[in-house]
Amino acid sequence: MFQNSYQLNERVIFRGQGVAEIINIVERNNLDYYVLKVFNKDVEFMVPTTNHTSIRRPIPEAEVKDIFDFLGDKDFEVKKSNWNKRLRDYTEKLKNGSIYDVATILKELSFASQSKKLSFSEDKIYKQAKELIIQELVVSDNSNKSVIEFKLEECLK
Repeated sequence: MFQNSYQLNERVIFRGQGVAEIINIVERNNLDYYVLKVFNKDVEFMVPTTNHTSIRRPIPEAEVKDIFDFLGDKDFEVKKSNWNKRLRDYTEKLKNGSIYDVATILKELSFASQSKKLSFSEDKIYKQAKELIIQELVVSDNSNKSVIEFKLEECLK
């Protein structure tokens, strides 16, 4: 195996899906694949071991505080644009898998919700971003979901 390979039973972040566990490594058509079981979903994915850009390791525990600090920082500016453009931007950020991009979505929509009711699409993206953040921070911080949710709510007030 190569240097950046993942191990069986390792928890990874699967872009746009959240935390997953590598439950098997299989060969199909002369290629090796990681078989991922996504947490909280009854779904499995196969990702080639040689091109696994759709998965990454969770952030280190030392970065968890940085995420909470970022979410709690009220000194930011939401870019003005029409909803279609924001929807495309949010969708791209959710797909790329960066916790910082997902945190940006969560922060912007949380801020927007304080002055107006979020649309159905905005609310759906807000909930998805929040769940992705919670899942990763639970794994990175070796904490439980209720503790992370409480800290998150405190930051977003």
